[in-house]
Amino acid sequence: MNTKLTLIVSITSVALLCSTALAVDNRFDGIWVGTESVMWRDFHGSTQSEPYAHKTPAKIVIAQGGTLLGVLEGYGPGRYNDVKRVGNTIVFHAGNRTGELSLSADGQTLIEKGRVPGELFIGAGAREGALSGHQRSFQSSREVDIPGLAKSTAEVTGTLHRQK
Repeated sequence: MNTKLTLIVSITSVALLCSTALAVDNRFDGIWVGTESVMWRDFHGSTQSEPYAHKTPAKIVIAQGGTLLGVLEGYGPGRYNDVKRVGNTIVFHAGNRTGELSLSADGQTLIEKGRVPGELFIGAGAREGALSGHQRSFQSSREVDIPGLAKSTAEVTGTLHRQK
């Protein structure tokens, strides 16, 4: 009788340990909103501006225990299939776009660090002494062949909070 009880307790303990090990950690799951920032430089003819931070609204959706990630707004929109969890950080990658999203201790803030494909803005139709306001934007891709731009990347940083 004593060995049966020990066997039952042992099997129950192993089953509980296995089930908790397989439990999904959904601390990352949700809709995250905030801003992303990239250092840019404008080119107008032969002159160029000093680097400056360009900020844009960002919305990132994370689901299925941090294994499914989609950028709805911001740099590099789309679904990311190459997503890995490392402790309190999600690492994602697609083409030239890479990123790390680190979860704060309270679980309410994501800090983003990564790289995005380079982007070049060329002033078009500018008058001397004033800009016309028309710009043409090129982002490094297969469709646009600008030497040096195809391999260029820029650092992106961001802070996002859970959408309520």
